[in-house]
Amino acid sequence: MNLHTQVTRPPSKLALALPYALDAACFAFFALSLCVPSGYSYGSTALALFTLFGCFAVRSKKPTQRDTLVLVGMLVTMGLLWSLSLDRWLSAAGWGYGAKYGLATLSLWYLSKTGVRLSAIVWGIALGSAGALAIAAYQAGVLKMPRVSGFTNAIQYGGIAMYLGFATLALALLGGRSKRQTMALGLLGACGIYASFLSDSRGSWVVIPLLVAAIWLMTWLNGYKRLASLAAGCMLLLGLIVAVPAYQKLEQRSSEATREISQYLQDPQKYAVTSVGQRLEQWRLAIHLIEQRPLTGWGLAGYPAAKQQMVDQGLAHPSVMEYGHAHNEILDMWVKRGLLGLILLLLFYAVPAAIFWPTKSRIARVNAEQRSKLLALRAAATLLPLAYFGFGWTQVFFAHNSGNMFYIFSLAVLWGGICRLESQAAPAPQS
Repeated sequence: MNLHTQVTRPPSKLALALPYALDAACFAFFALSLCVPSGYSYGSTALALFTLFGCFAVRSKKPTQRDTLVLVGMLVTMGLLWSLSLDRWLSAAGWGYGAKYGLATLSLWYLSKTGVRLSAIVWGIALGSAGALAIAAYQAGVLKMPRVSGFTNAIQYGGIAMYLGFATLALALLGGRSKRQTMALGLLGACGIYASFLSDSRGSWVVIPLLVAAIWLMTWLNGYKRLASLAAGCMLLLGLIVAVPAYQKLEQRSSEATREISQYLQDPQKYAVTSVGQRLEQWRLAIHLIEQRPLTGWGLAGYPAAKQQMVDQGLAHPSVMEYGHAHNEILDMWVKRGLLGLILLLLFYAVPAAIFWPTKSRIARVNAEQRSKLLALRAAATLLPLAYFGFGWTQVFFAHNSGNMFYIFSLAVLWGGICRLESQAAPAPQS
């Protein structure tokens, strides 16, 4: 026997089992996200633990892609941003978010090498959408709650349910699946949208046109013009069908919003306590403070102090002190962390959307049989930052643990699925 001959050792049982454990964690992350208390924490915690174990025990030798490095850099930067403040440099209050962003970053990097099975993502998102309706039906039908909220607040719940519903629809309509699977996924996607309607979360309803338009555009630009029109038509029709049982509630909430806007414009001091009036008063105050410090912002401690000063001077309604944020993601970031924070927040939406967007060249990375699956997965992934951007106009999603955890670990899981699909279904080289 040649002593210089290298003997290739078979992979260990741990190395063989770890990918399945990661898939299970990714599946559980989506499937349990809304239907149990802190549901998004179970899958993300398991994913982080398996990732830490894998980094030491099952190392991958695959090179890191440029897009992966960009996403890693974006997550690290935002983790530092949430952890620090201009007026709380020595405070450790924000480092809990920094630690979560660090674990999500490591998970994204590791999953880009190991990959995530498409089935774990598709059915995890679909069952997460169904789970959202299950808890909504229980709270509305059994507990008789006037506004369902799952196990978080109604706005966060309604937004995440809406994303899960539309992501499932994108995977169903664009994925080139059998009629039976398409129908099943379509029904499961409708569950998430209906659950969002039951939450009375108007901020999630207004993103529907944005999501439908995005799916249509992504499909159209890839040459599937007939499918684009069919998918958009199906989503609009399904949305109308789902809205019918909740029509009274939708009409009531829409009428309330119109009335509260009119009342606030007539008498801001009197009607700043209504749902819409509160938001308008927070926005007015935030814009006023931004005009004074547009570059540096007021800081985490300076912002409430400045609000209190304006209340004491009679320039703002006392109700603005009930919330520590401006009820608008962009205004809240700008007023607290200045222009740099605003730019980073916009990049936090734009960078993942640009990397996930299904261009023709990216879809061509896989063989013809898998292109519809890659289109569907990239479309569902792109909807995430687009949806969060829309939600942020009436709610500060990143002021809540559920908003942060769902966003950053969804980025990790979805990117892992894209990397696996592209690496395993690459077209054969031409001779």
